[in-house]
Amino acid sequence: MAAVAGCSWSTLGVLGKLAYSFGADPLTVISLRATIATVIVAFFLLITNPRRFRIKPVDFPFFFVYGFLGVAMNYLGYFYALRFTTVAPAITLLYTYPAMVVVLAFIMYREPITKPKVIALTLTFLGIALSAFGLSSPKVGLNLPGLLFGLLAALGNAAYTLSGKRAQVSYNPQTSLFYSFLFGALTLLTFRYAELGAKFVLEPRAFLVIFIIALVPTLLGYGLYTYSLRFIEAGRSSITSSIEPAIAIYLAFIVLGEVPSSVQIFASGLIILGVVVLHLRRK
Repeated sequence: MAAVAGCSWSTLGVLGKLAYSFGADPLTVISLRATIATVIVAFFLLITNPRRFRIKPVDFPFFFVYGFLGVAMNYLGYFYALRFTTVAPAITLLYTYPAMVVVLAFIMYREPITKPKVIALTLTFLGIALSAFGLSSPKVGLNLPGLLFGLLAALGNAAYTLSGKRAQVSYNPQTSLFYSFLFGALTLLTFRYAELGAKFVLEPRAFLVIFIIALVPTLLGYGLYTYSLRFIEAGRSSITSSIEPAIAIYLAFIVLGEVPSSVQIFASGLIILGVVVLHLRRK
C-alpha cells in the first residue's frame, strides 16, 4: 500500500504542471486539493457509516495538530521552499522525512532501527538527492528561508506518518483521513484568504486537473498511505513511499516527454534498490 501511495504521489508533478499551465496558482491548488478531498471523504462516510465522524472531544486537539502539521504545513512548507530556493534542494530536504520518522518512531513507538532500514534510508536518500540535482541548474540557490521551509515540509510529512500511526489505535483510517484533511484544508484556506482573498477564478480545465489531483495523489495516495500504517511500521512505510521520485522521473518522460539523464536513471535505480532491500526477508 505504501508503494502504491508513492506511485500515486508521483503523479503530482505532472498534474501540477498542467494546472499551472491553465492559470492556477500553487496556493489555490494546494488549498483546493485538500478541500475537495475532505468533501469526498465526508460524502463517503455520510452514505456508508456516519458513526465514523464521531471522535472523542479530548481528541480534537490531536486531530487539529494532525491536520495542521501533517497536511497544511507539509503543503505550505514545500510551496514556500520553492519560493526561496530551487527544486533540487527543496525535494531533497522534503525527503529527509523518512529518517525523521525512523528516529521518532523508535522514540515514540519503540520501532527498532534495523540494518535494512539504515541501508534503505541511505540508498533512497542518495537516489533522491541525485535525481533532484539532476533536474536543477548548477546553481543550487539554497538559503536560510529555503532550508527552514524545506525542513518544515519534511517535518509535516513525518508528523502525518507518526500521527496516523497513533490514530490507528483508536480510530478507523477513514476517520483519521477525514479529520486530517478537514483541519489541513481549513488552515490552507485561511492562508490563501490572507494572501489572495476569497475569490476563486479558475478555468474549467484547471479545476478539472485540481479535482484529479484531489482524487489521485491526495485522496488515493494519502488514503493508501494511512491504511498502510495499520499493517507495517511507520519507518518502513515512510521509506517505501520514497519510491515517488523514481516513478515521477519516468512518468514525466511518458507524459511530458522529459528525457531523464543518465544520472537520474541511476538515481531511480538506487531508490528502487533501497525499497527492495527494506522488504527483503531477513535470513
